[in-house]
Amino acid sequence: MLYRELCIADGRSGQLRRNLSILVEDGHIAWIRPSDGEGDPGDAEVVDAAGCTAIAGMVDAHSHITMPGGAHWIDRGGDPPGSLAAVAELNGDLLDYAGVRWARDVGAPLGVDPVDGRERALSLGVRDRWAGRPDRPYIRAAGTWLTRAGTMAATPQYAGAEDADQLVAIAMRQLDDGADLIKLYLDGPDLEVAPWTAAEIAGVVDACHARGVRVTAHATRLQNARAGVEGHVDCIEHGSQIDSDLAAEMARRGTWMVSTLAVFRSWRTFGDTTAIERFTGAENRARIAARGSLHQ
Repeated sequence: MLYRELCIADGRSGQLRRNLSILVEDGHIAWIRPSDGEGDPGDAEVVDAAGCTAIAGMVDAHSHITMPGGAHWIDRGGDPPGSLAAVAELNGDLLDYAGVRWARDVGAPLGVDPVDGRERALSLGVRDRWAGRPDRPYIRAAGTWLTRAGTMAATPQYAGAEDADQLVAIAMRQLDDGADLIKLYLDGPDLEVAPWTAAEIAGVVDACHARGVRVTAHATRLQNARAGVEGHVDCIEHGSQIDSDLAAEMARRGTWMVSTLAVFRSWRTFGDTTAIERFTGAENRARIAARGSLHQ
């Protein structure tokens, strides 16, 4: 397939590259050339792409491919595995249509996969089934959330540890199940207290690093993010309250952050479209606007 006379946004500058042609063979780009110097296209089908712009495939760094949207999406984690697998296919369509070619899944409910019959995080089976499909992104899946027991008591589809030894054991089990990375959930039963010490977090991080796997951590509270950074996690998800001191420490250590800023806009709309108290209370809405904390 020869796409003729299009623009390309290659991300290397603020300017479009114009009047280019792209030849695609067997699902891969064979070459990119000026439209007036493309040479003989052979028997390629020619597409008049004038007025179109090609972009590099995008990355969704924080996704939950088995989870639906909406204000009750956390509650929906308790839906039957078959329903969540169907949701994943819809999300796969959305990612494909949006031009997302890589997606990093950072948490999925545990359950018996309706296709392969394995009991593990449902995202892992979806990832395996999508491998090699041109209409689906490549998936890096973290398995399920690893939490302090009692954090998500009403939703048993997640992995809760009673102590640091059990936390490491659960993480190793996740890796045995095929997880590509590990996701710690550092907003514990008491939101104002980190559920694990930095030393306990370092224990599970070291065990994962020994197996060549990175660790990321959900943390919306400052002290919880600080415990994760001091515990050597590779990345912080959300980081709603990170201050300048912790940001400087993260930069010094090389700790990444995925800020998920678009989520805050969704929460603000929930205040206008739902009757859920955590979104509609005036104090809660002010906090959401200021910090974007899901749990306030």
